[in-house]
Amino acid sequence: MPLVLKWRSNKEVSQFFFTNIEYDINKQNSWFNKISADKSVAYWLIEYQGNIIGVINLASIDRVSKKCNAGFYLGEMQYHQIAAFVLPFLYNYVFKILRFNKIYGEVLDGNNNIYKIHMLHQYRHIGTFKNHIFKNEEFFDVHILELMSSTWLSQKRYQKYDADFGMMI
Repeated sequence: MPLVLKWRSNKEVSQFFFTNIEYDINKQNSWFNKISADKSVAYWLIEYQGNIIGVINLASIDRVSKKCNAGFYLGEMQYHQIAAFVLPFLYNYVFKILRFNKIYGEVLDGNNNIYKIHMLHQYRHIGTFKNHIFKNEEFFDVHILELMSSTWLSQKRYQKYDADFGMMI
């Protein structure tokens, strides 16, 4: 937990979160206990070449409508060049294993690299919530994006990106 807290409270990582995270291990433990009991979210550590480098998650998991929100962050800055290759593993899990129909996301205005990654992966820009998040004494727009299963699965170049995420209950 201390490593994840270090990442979550790092301004380089959290600048694109909707809220600021203070470095407080008790609040971190409370957060972890909350997400561990919540069936609408799932979190995993990202491992690359034997190193734990970040966190990837699903949120707002809706098994009836077969949709969810997805997100990730890399806490180890030296691995940022592989960011575009992290999400395809999760997308294949969501669309091939869970057989969901849609992944959607919200991107804070200014998070240009993540927006570009989503466009590379064929997300569709649905709209923008203007002045939607108030953080650090200013308002930020939030871009709403979606990736449909049919769009993702038609992209053959990413189909080999498989990882064992275990089973979700």
